[in-house]
Amino acid sequence: MIKNNEALKDLGRIVAERRENAGLTLEAVFDKTRIRPEYLHGIEDGDYTDFPEPVYVRGFIRTYLKVIGAEDLLDDFNAQLEYKDNVHTVKREVSSRNVANALSNGSSVPEGFKSVSHFWLFLVLIAALAGTGIYVWYAVSSGGLDLKNMKFFNFSGSGGVVSPEILPSDIEVSVTEIEDVTISDDPGTSEIEEEEEPEPVPEIKPSLEIHAVNDVWLSVSFGDDKPVYRRTLKRGEVMRWDFNETARVLFGRPNAAQVILNGKDLGVVNPKAKKAETYTYETDGTYKKIK
Repeated sequence: MIKNNEALKDLGRIVAERRENAGLTLEAVFDKTRIRPEYLHGIEDGDYTDFPEPVYVRGFIRTYLKVIGAEDLLDDFNAQLEYKDNVHTVKREVSSRNVANALSNGSSVPEGFKSVSHFWLFLVLIAALAGTGIYVWYAVSSGGLDLKNMKFFNFSGSGGVVSPEILPSDIEVSVTEIEDVTISDDPGTSEIEEEEEPEPVPEIKPSLEIHAVNDVWLSVSFGDDKPVYRRTLKRGEVMRWDFNETARVLFGRPNAAQVILNGKDLGVVNPKAKKAETYTYETDGTYKKIK
């Protein structure tokens, strides 16, 4: 912390005069700098008791002087602040050297330093050993610890399995039976998977749909039967049949009819046709033109 001196008080009085000559109040300086009023008063009074570290003090002074147009005083402030910092630094270095010299030449340690006694460490070690001995004696006497069998423990850290031949006769070795399980071939699955029956595929009944793109004359028959439909299908109309025999369709205008067979859109029968054509459609979804 910076100690107050007469030089800083004189500089503070000069700063106050410069501020008044500039026609500024402390409130106006606060509005321009946002430096707390108590710090502004401290600069003008030369009282830095409640200020933070010197690095912040220099920043406050520099900002204050710039606002009132008194930046020519900054070097004088820095000289005083640097002097105070140097005094503190020298005192710290001297104190550190005194402690180091006291420790190196065997003289008494300065106040605040106490030598560590090893008596309590020794006492704690003795207590720990005594407690361990009492526990081992109690375990052996109560039958909870058999010193003869301690040779079976593997202290090498290498692991391994103790052979049944060297175990005491009164110890029974049990073997856990492992049931056969079928593990999935998938290495990322650890659970037992059951085969699932495939879901039945819904049966698609053969069907024939004819959409009239424009007016079209049709003759539709199935197998060797007579035509079941023989007239003009108006534009926008749709005819649909479920069938189990070969369907035979005569299109008066193949470019005016669209066919959907078993749910599959076959498109316009023949966009380039200029005369009537006959087609057969099978239940398996195949079709062909009859010449």
